[in-house]
Order: sequence, then structure tokens, then C-alpha cells
Amino acid sequence: MDMSFVYINAQRVISAYYLSQVSESEEHFQGICHRSNQLKTFRKDRLIKNFLSYEEALKVAIATDASQYLHLFQKPKANFFEVCFTGFKKGDKDRLVSLAIENKMSVRSSVTQNLQVLCCGYNAGPTKVTAARMKGVLILDEEQFFHMVSTGEVPDI
Repeated sequence: MDMSFVYINAQRVISAYYLSQVSESEEHFQGICHRSNQLKTFRKDRLIKNFLSYEEALKVAIATDASQYLHLFQKPKANFFEVCFTGFKKGDKDRLVSLAIENKMSVRSSVTQNLQVLCCGYNAGPTKVTAARMKGVLILDEEQFFHMVSTGEVPDI
């Protein structure tokens, strides 16, 4: 599924996006961004509007005033993440697991039905990543995970 839309990010910047291979979870969606050719993750509550084409979305994004959407900046729900770490050395994984537990997250060892985040290290296998994407799980790297834990935001990289 492809998707063109206008979105307001954590820095309150409004932009137009076109994604391909879109997957979604309860609170997020992600896909391959046509501009960066990278996997990007977005919060559903920050989606301003979907469009039939990227060109339409771009016109609206340019004309939209961010002050209309400040109500979207509420704190995310606490303690709703189930997270799995894959592709890390043992010491790194142990450190990440401890951080997740300290932040009241449930840590899973595999891609489960209710998993919300798969945090991937340098050696993450394609099977687990594919299984997670097919279930609408957010795929984050270590830096993005640290950002999410410290700010409550999924980074817009």
C-alpha cells in the first residue's frame, strides 16, 4: 500500500510525505519514504490529512499553519510498549533490556502478537525484521530507541 499525506513532527514542522510498503500498528505507521529511500515511522495522531497524490499533499503542507495543530502534542501513554531486541552483542542487549525494564516496558524474546517495537542491532536477521513488519511492529535502531525512551517520541530521521 502507498500513502501520500501531510504530517506535523515533534518539532512542529509540517511536511508532505509519500510512503510505499506501508505497515501500521495501533498508534504508528511506517513505510519507505520516497525522498530518503529509508524506512520512516510516524505517529497516527500527528497525521493531518491523507491525499491521493504527493503533489496535492505538498501544496497543502506549504499552506498549513502549525499553530492549528498544537493540540496534538500530548504526552504518549505510559507503559504500553512491548519491545524485543535483536542483533546485539550480549552486553549491549543486557544494557538495553535493563533500560527497557527501568522504563516499565515489557521485554520479549521474539516477535509476539502484541509487540510494539523491534529494536535492531548491527546483526539483526531479516526473518525477524520481516515478521515484525508484517505484524505492523515499529522497527527502530538503538539510537532511535534511546531517543524514544528519553523523549517519548519516535524519531523522525
